[in-house]
Amino acid sequence: MEELRLGVKDKQDARMALLRYYSSECVAHGAYLVALAVTFLGFVEFTPQILEFVTGVVFPTLSEEFVTDVILSLVASGFIVLFVYVLGRIVVWGYLRAAILSVRPKGGNAVAYDPERTTVTFLLQLHEGCLGYVKKKHGFWAQFYGLRARHLAFIWVDLFVVFFMVSLLSLYL
Repeated sequence: MEELRLGVKDKQDARMALLRYYSSECVAHGAYLVALAVTFLGFVEFTPQILEFVTGVVFPTLSEEFVTDVILSLVASGFIVLFVYVLGRIVVWGYLRAAILSVRPKGGNAVAYDPERTTVTFLLQLHEGCLGYVKKKHGFWAQFYGLRARHLAFIWVDLFVVFFMVSLLSLYL
């Protein structure tokens, strides 16, 4: 019942704290995209040396063209999956950032929490209200929020395989 003791300024401060948190997540994920781009460009720079090592030392019996195509497809698939993942997270954090400005906090009884690890605070109620709003309004982007790590890993591995197969097939068709 601590939310009954909160004044308007306290509630506004909590909203501002969540806005700063969501904004910092957006900035951090933007930095991840920049780091991914720099890594990709670094890989492009060292591609000849990597391909020479792989075709000469690791797989000397296979044709150089095939090994080159497979390596480039693997790397491209990895970068595409990472790019989609980080971009999706930026979108979700951006939606949360936009929602915090006007969303109502969830009531104390509607908040799902683990009583041994968390307490129902006004910040948690605001965050749950934002999540509920984003899940309701932007259902496609919020579908992955509640999935377990093993399900997410399965999805990302599947995407990696699909991108890999598409890139390999596009080279040979």
